[in-house]
Amino acid sequence: MITYPPYFEKEITPWLQRASQYLQDRGKLVICHTDGENQGLMDLIADSGIHIAEAVCPAPMTKVPIEVYYKNWSDNGTLCIFGGLPQSILSPTTATEADMHAYMDHFFKAVAPGKGIIAGIADTTPPDADFNRLVIIGQRLAEEGRLPLEAGGFSPVTEIGLQKAAARVEPAAVLEEDFKVIQDAVLAGAFDAVKEHAQGMLARGVDAGDILHKGMIAAMDVISGQFKDGSVFIPEVLLAARAMNEGLLILEPHLADDAGKAAKILIGTVHGDMHDIGKNLVVTMLRSSGFEVVDLGINIKRPVFIEEIIRHTPDILGLSALLTTTMPEMGRVIETLMEEGIRDQLKIIVGGAPINAKFAEDIGADGYAQDAGDAVELVKKLV
Repeated sequence: MITYPPYFEKEITPWLQRASQYLQDRGKLVICHTDGENQGLMDLIADSGIHIAEAVCPAPMTKVPIEVYYKNWSDNGTLCIFGGLPQSILSPTTATEADMHAYMDHFFKAVAPGKGIIAGIADTTPPDADFNRLVIIGQRLAEEGRLPLEAGGFSPVTEIGLQKAAARVEPAAVLEEDFKVIQDAVLAGAFDAVKEHAQGMLARGVDAGDILHKGMIAAMDVISGQFKDGSVFIPEVLLAARAMNEGLLILEPHLADDAGKAAKILIGTVHGDMHDIGKNLVVTMLRSSGFEVVDLGINIKRPVFIEEIIRHTPDILGLSALLTTTMPEMGRVIETLMEEGIRDQLKIIVGGAPINAKFAEDIGADGYAQDAGDAVELVKKLV
């Protein structure tokens, strides 16, 4: 789900509660398709009155691990989980057989004692699935899934990662007051205030490059980390990006030619894929972090990538795909770059819901980003 939590709480929760109560009074259960990213929605879905959350897709394909779903929804009897087995463990392009067994080992521990959960693939079986893995998963469920499960208990595996992420997104403790003020304005999405502060600082002789990097881009680094750990959502990111861009219009006449651009990124969704929401957010975050971005759009064929690389000479090529059926096109783009003799002239990063680090390595990419915040961090490491 990509619903903004305040909108879900105001508009969707009351409707679900009324519908669920109406149907429950008539002996019916309500099942809701909750596939996708549910960070920020966990409590709202639990309070919505639905009885079964269907196609629950946990980490590593989304940010919420299965043990968090189980503890918050099933273990306390709030609702039943249908799913819990991410489709990525079925595909040789995204997981080895050892990875699949490791996930199943963890799954049995995470959902013990096993009440309130129906194991299933979330949300579909990919076209390149190894169907023998489905047989193995079925066998393991039959042999190890007898209730009550005794494999273990709740053991959050991402707590350390979340603590590190939280530490990374804290603003620097020591900041000059002027830069702190403009940072706060960017974080609040107060674009008029950003312009006013930028103009005032320029009038006092503050270097435009310092205003950009120590004020605006520093703020976008914070918002990037907050988006990555789920403490802010897409609307806040877009508001901060707009404020950043409005301030940049004030600074541009005063910047040296190369002061505002750390690197150039060429990005596009591969041929056969029409999805662009995630890609567009990556573009926004990269631009707001000071990078020059050329966005080719969606459904980009290999010859177009070649032409645009030669034309723009980017430092990094970003490839996006949301469908398992278009994932192989990423590898074919890289193969074409090798055939044309230009692969070594740039770095290549990939991303999208079905993509993971193993797939990126297998096709010869230089890096994988799970989300827009990851993409900014990855680009900074590569340039």
